[in-house]
Amino acid sequence: MRNFITLPVEFFLTCLGLFLISGASSLLLYDHELVIHIAKYFISLKQIATDLTSIQTLSFSYDGKTYPLFPMFGDMFVYSFVILFTAFLVATIVSMLSSFILMLLPRSLHRILLKVIDLLDSLPDVLIVVFLQLFIIWLFKKTGLLLFDIYTLGEDRIYTLPIVCLAIMPIAFLIKNFLFQIRNEEEKPYVEFSFSKGFSKGYTLWVHLFRNVWVHFYFHIKPIFLIMLSNLLIIEILFNINGFMYTMLQAAQSKPSAFFIGLLMIYVPFFILFSIGRVLLFRWVGHEEGKA
Repeated sequence: MRNFITLPVEFFLTCLGLFLISGASSLLLYDHELVIHIAKYFISLKQIATDLTSIQTLSFSYDGKTYPLFPMFGDMFVYSFVILFTAFLVATIVSMLSSFILMLLPRSLHRILLKVIDLLDSLPDVLIVVFLQLFIIWLFKKTGLLLFDIYTLGEDRIYTLPIVCLAIMPIAFLIKNFLFQIRNEEEKPYVEFSFSKGFSKGYTLWVHLFRNVWVHFYFHIKPIFLIMLSNLLIIEILFNINGFMYTMLQAAQSKPSAFFIGLLMIYVPFFILFSIGRVLLFRWVGHEEGKA
């Protein structure tokens, strides 16, 4: 019952915050010195509210040309978020399997690989993308084999390498998170009970530990999503992708109403997904505790 009261309030307040943020580009002006222009800020908010009453006729300037806001925003949103969702699934699966394998390795090898993961986690995201691009160019020059397209030209769309790059970035973070949660779960009595029943470490880890780790993983989805969303902008710039995040960056300065609509397009679907996931998770946890 509490969720049905707090969720609408949370949704409304967040939408209001996004509305106030969308006019922020007109709040700060620079004329010999930085000036806070309150009046222009409220004029901008008023214009956004007016534009929202005629969304179908809204237009947006992109690369020197003017397009209707829809379906341009819709097409770019689908393209960018196919990359984002696919990369998230790849990163989650790779991290889960890597964590499982790491837990089964000898302790000395486990420590060495953890140091490698810490090193990867410390590398700048841009450096990883540029390195992969340079590697593909080098391989093409040496062998004539072009593994993936590394740059978007015209209306062409590329998927594979942007997905790979976007997935690589959070993998080290996810592996360390999985391992941390697994170690916490290992200290609980049900693990010793599983071993006393004769179950192997691999079986206990996969069937029992990971089932409980997924509950903790849910609470880290939001920061992971925000990390990947910011990295998506980097990917779009480095691969010359006419994507949603890059368009949003332009809209923030030139068309605040389009920027606000774009923020809602990001926030609303994920709010619904996270809210449904939270309700189902708490019900599942409560059911599991009731069975125990």
